[in-house]
This record gives sequence, C-alpha cells and structure tokens, in this order.
Amino acid sequence: MTYKMKKEHAFWATVCLLLSLVPEFLNALSEEADDTDSELGSMKPLHTFCAMKADDGPCKAMIRSYFFNMYTHQCEEFIYGGCEGNENRFDTLEECKKTCIPGYEKTAVKAASGAERPDFCFLEEDPGLCRGYMKRYLYNNQTKQCERFVYGGCLGNRNNFETLDECKKICENPVHSPSPVNEVQMSDYVTDGNTVTDRSTVNNIVVPQSPKVPRRRDYRGRRPWCLEPADSGLCKASERRFYYNSATGKCHRFNYTGCGGNNNNFTTRRRCLRACKTGLIKNKSKGVVKTQRRKAPFVKVVYESIN
Repeated sequence: MTYKMKKEHAFWATVCLLLSLVPEFLNALSEEADDTDSELGSMKPLHTFCAMKADDGPCKAMIRSYFFNMYTHQCEEFIYGGCEGNENRFDTLEECKKTCIPGYEKTAVKAASGAERPDFCFLEEDPGLCRGYMKRYLYNNQTKQCERFVYGGCLGNRNNFETLDECKKICENPVHSPSPVNEVQMSDYVTDGNTVTDRSTVNNIVVPQSPKVPRRRDYRGRRPWCLEPADSGLCKASERRFYYNSATGKCHRFNYTGCGGNNNNFTTRRRCLRACKTGLIKNKSKGVVKTQRRKAPFVKVVYESIN
C-alpha cells in the first residue's frame, strides 16, 4: 500500500513539473516569432511585386528564371513554365538584384585584362536532373580554371560550356570588345549608319557595324522561345508533344524523347497556342513582327483587237 502511494506521488509530481515548463516554452516560441517578424520587416524591397512568391505559371515550358525571396532576402533561381506568372520574375540574377535589393551595387570581379566575368561563371557545378552522359566544361571559382564535368542533359545552370575554349573565352580569360581600327579595308565598314567613302569625313576612324539583333528584353511579352525549332531531345522515350511553328503560326505535333530539347515544348496543343500567339513570324532585321492577311489586288484584264 505504501509503495503504491509513493508511485502515485511521483507521477503527480512529474505532471506538475511538466505543466510548470509549458508557459516558458510558449514564451520562447512567441519571442522567436517576434524575432522572425522583425527580421523579415527589417528589409523593404524596392518594389511591391518583389514580395510575391515565385509563380511558374500554368504552362509546361522549362525556362530558367530568377525571383526575389522575401525570407532569405536573396534572388534565387526557379523554373518558369512559359506563360502568365507574376512580375517577380527576371531573366538574369543581376536584373533581379538591381530591381529588388535596396542599395545593391554591382561587384563584378574583373580579370587581369580588366574585362568582367558574367555572374553565371560563379555558379556551382550542376549536372541537372536527367541521366545522360555529356562531356561539358565549367568555370571553377576556387581554382580559377575551366574544368571538365559530366552533364545529365537537361536543366542545370549557365555555367555549362560545350568546349573548353568557349569556357576560357567567357569566364577564365574574358577579353575586351575589339577597339576601333584606323584604316578602311572593307566597303561594309560604316559609321553613323553611312558607308565610309572618305577618311577625312570620319577622322580616319571607322567602326564595323554588327547586325541588328533584337535584345532579349525587346522580346519580353513576345515569348522568344516560340521561335525555336522543334527539338526531340537526347533520351530514348517517345512522348507526344507540341511545338509552335513561327512560319505557319500553328502548333504541330512531334515526338519528345524525355530529356534535353528546348523551351518550345508543350504537353497539349491548347497550351502551345496559349503561350505562343499566332500571326508572328521571324524577321531578320526587325525581330518579330505581326502579319495581317491582305486581299489579293484586283487585276483588270483588257482585250484589244489586233488588226
């Protein structure tokens, strides 16, 4: 009997002790929540849309993009589906930082030549999600050299080059753009939009004019991936997919192998048409222009008698 009473006393003593610790535990949780709220509130992004969550949209394309994360206060990568979504989406990491992080100043690392390395040169090795075996090269920021790695065939990041020379040219030993020359050697060298015919008119300085290629931001809202040709990919599966043909303005069916390929790849014809507007064609000089059907001109035939 005495043993049973001691056992009950010990049980109730334990219960009382645990109940006494509950208020302290709840206070600790509330303090932690307050600290988290104050931490989130300490940084106000430059624009309201920077506080939106990443939205990949309803389409099924795979476009590498960036968004500002309010909880980590950093710009992070995500995969965009290709249509709709929200404004918290950027084509480059640098654009995201400049738009959403207050007081951000570009801290690009310069090589010995003085040329800047792109931001993606500092990304870590990423073989992607597929299981292919492709020899690629990446820039290792620790060794300051381009090194070989195995790429799976899809996704990954932009620190991924097909040849060693390409990696070295862009990330290991970036070079300045060519400086102007002092002699006229080709008739297609132009300055101020006019062909150079007299050296004295341009002070013996001519600049070769590169072809006018539309910048990426000029395509914003026009879906540039819709101009890419159908790409079946690298694997051996056979999936029915649809791609947009910019010449015909229609979505056509093709077989997708399951990995690799490009962003002009949709699971249904409806999503293809929804992502890529009809009536767009590729124009070498003006990028993308809308076309309209025109009625054939009326031709009047006149017959004359021959005497």
